[in-house]
Amino acid sequence: MTPIRETRTLPSATRWLAAPLRAADTLGGAALSRLHTVASILSLLWATGYLSIRPASWTPPVRLVMVRQLFFTAVDAVPAIVRFGIAAGILLIVQALLWSDQIGVGADFVAPFLWRAVVRELGPLLACLVVIGRSGVAISTELASMVVADEFEVLEAQGIDPMTYLIMPRIISIVTSVFCLAVLLTTTMLITGFAVGWAMGAVRVGLTSFLELMFRKANSLDLLFFVSKTLIAGGFAGAICCQDGVSVRGTVTDVARVSSRSVIRALSAVLAVSAFLSVLIYGRILVFKIG
Repeated sequence: MTPIRETRTLPSATRWLAAPLRAADTLGGAALSRLHTVASILSLLWATGYLSIRPASWTPPVRLVMVRQLFFTAVDAVPAIVRFGIAAGILLIVQALLWSDQIGVGADFVAPFLWRAVVRELGPLLACLVVIGRSGVAISTELASMVVADEFEVLEAQGIDPMTYLIMPRIISIVTSVFCLAVLLTTTMLITGFAVGWAMGAVRVGLTSFLELMFRKANSLDLLFFVSKTLIAGGFAGAICCQDGVSVRGTVTDVARVSSRSVIRALSAVLAVSAFLSVLIYGRILVFKIG
C-alpha cells in the first residue's frame, strides 16, 4: 500500500499577507535610511554652526582654508555666473517682454511675474547649480580621495580636527558663495533683460522706471524667501557634498561614483528646500496654492 504523502501549505491568509509584509519591510527600511541620512546632514550643519561661532575654531590655518575655498567657490565662479545671468536674462525677460508687446500688454503687467520668476526661483536655483557643479563635485572628490589615502588619520594623529579644519570652512564657503552669487546672478539677469529689451524696442521706459516696475510687487516675504532659500539650500548642498566625500569606503575607483552621487543628492536637496520654503512662507508651490 502506497503511503499518502502529506503536503503542507501555508494558509491562504498567510500567503496573501506575505507580499504586503515584504513591501512594507522594504519601504520601512528605505524610509529609515532616508531619515538617518537627513539626521546626519542636520547634525553636520549643527556642528558646523557651533564650530563657526567659536573663536577658538578660527585658527590661522582654518582661516587660510576658508579664504582659499571662498576664492575658488565664489570668485572663480563669477564669469560663469555672469554668462548664466546674461543668457537667462535674454531668454526669459526679453522673450516675456516681446510676447507681452505682441499681445498688447505693457511691461507693467508682466514685470511682477518676471520679478517672482527671477528672484524666487531662477536666481537661487541657478546659483546653486553653478556652485554644486563647480565646487560641490570638487569638494566631494577631494575629501573622498583624502579618506582613501588615509589622510584623515594623519591629521588626527597630528592633533588636528578634520571637522574644524576641512569640513566647516567648506560648508560655510558654499553657503556664503551661493548667497553672493545669487545676488549677482539676479542683478545680471535684470540688467541684461532691460538692456536687450530696450535695444529691441520691447522696453520703452528707462532703467529706473523698469526697476520700479519690478520692485512694485516686491515685499518682505520675497526678501525672506530669497535669503532663506540661498542660505539653507547652500548649507544642505555643502553638507551633502562633504558627507558623501567622507563616507566613501573602498578604493580610489569609488571616488568618481561618490562625486556623481553627491551632485544628484545636492540638487535634489535644493529642490526639496525650495518646495518646503514655498509652502512655509507663501503657502504655495509655484502657482499652486496649498491649503
